Parts: sequence; structure tokens; C-alpha cells
Amino acid sequence: MPCIAIVKPAHAVCGRVRAGTRRSVKVSDLLALPVEVGAAVRRRRLFHPAGVLARGRIERIAPPGQGLPIETGDVVGRVSKGVGLPGSVPDIAGLAWRMTPGNRPWDVLLATTAVNRVLLLPATSWDHTTYSSLMPLRYQGGVWWLRARLTTHLDRPGLSLDTITDRLARGDLEYSVEQAAGTGEFGPLARLTLSEVIPPDRDMSFDPTLNTAPGVSLAPGWLTGFRRAAYRRSREGRDAE
Repeated sequence: MPCIAIVKPAHAVCGRVRAGTRRSVKVSDLLALPVEVGAAVRRRRLFHPAGVLARGRIERIAPPGQGLPIETGDVVGRVSKGVGLPGSVPDIAGLAWRMTPGNRPWDVLLATTAVNRVLLLPATSWDHTTYSSLMPLRYQGGVWWLRARLTTHLDRPGLSLDTITDRLARGDLEYSVEQAAGTGEFGPLARLTLSEVIPPDRDMSFDPTLNTAPGVSLAPGWLTGFRRAAYRRSREGRDAE
């Protein structure tokens, strides 16, 4: 049976490895192949390739035990543009952060959406943006949504990452993080503060399908499988950890 060559011989997908031996290929892996190819061509992430990495802190506001188990602690966050369009051109804005409860990484990735929580919506400015988890999180038998809103006012129009860098050089960026059970209303969960820019040569690969808190998982499972394969293909395509 012929092989499908991806980028490198080591990444070839074969129906038959050697006589009498077969290796199964998941559909999610095949669907994610374009992500690896795109990342290899760009030598960086296919999606959200341009961003600002920063140290910060998250502070829980919701009462203990109410909703998702996000706790107060240090974070590393990233503000990004989804397509990576230059300058202040509108784009899908992204917000990600990594928490380390119990020294175990928990990654949260959000993107700007319309009011229905799942429809991506380009942002024309960093101000007045709403970020959504796009997929709900299962926890203790329930389904929870996450969203965030920038509460720091930025007085520059457009969606330039220089605006984020300049602001962090002068002060903090603060976000209100909210949660909603199922189709219910959103309520306060935490306050996210980004404070110190990390040099651009020290990037971080976020993966919410692998790095999560005990008992927390993305839903539905089939879409999580595709995202997991896409993140892995992206790392492989650009030789990232």
C-alpha cells in the first residue's frame, strides 16, 4: 500500500509498515495533517502565530468549590492574533494562560467570539473584546463555559500587538474571567493580571487537551481528539516541545 508523505520521512503515514504488520491511523490525525504542513511552512504556529508572552497572576473571586477549580496563583499568559495579520489589522484575538496547580500545568485557551460562545469573531480593537473557550469543560458531572473580558482600557485603536507590549511596559493588563454552567448566565470566577513581558525568544506551546486539571476535560470528546492531534501536529511541524 502506498504511503502518504507529510513533511519528513519520519512522518510518513503507511497502511503497511512491514510484511504482516499494520499500523492504524486515527481519522483525527489525518484531518490534522494540514496543521503540521502549515506550521512547517511558516516555521511557527499555523494559528495564533504572533503573540506577546507575559508573566502574571490569577486570583479566584468565586467562592471555593463553586464551579471550575481555578485557584489563586502565578500564571504565564499569551495575547495573540489568530491569523497573524500585520500591524493593527483586525484579526481573531486570542488569550491563553497556564496555571500550575500542584505543579501540574493547566492551559486555558480563549478566542474572540460572537454572543453564541462558539462562533469566532474578528476583533477590531483590544478594547471591548470578549474571549470564549469555544468548547465547554466537563467537571464533576457538569458542563462549564469560560469567558474573559479585558477590563484595562487601551487608548489605541486597532489590534496591534505593539499596543499590548507598550501597555505591559507601563502597567498591568487585567481581565475579568467568568464561568457559566451549561446554558446558564455567566458569573465572576477570577481576575487575571498580566504584568511582565517575557522575551520573544522564549515561547510556550499551550495545549488545553493535554494540560488540564484533575477531573477537568474539554467536550465533546471527538472534537477534543481532533484538537489534540492538531496541537501535536503543529508542534511537530515547527519542531517545538
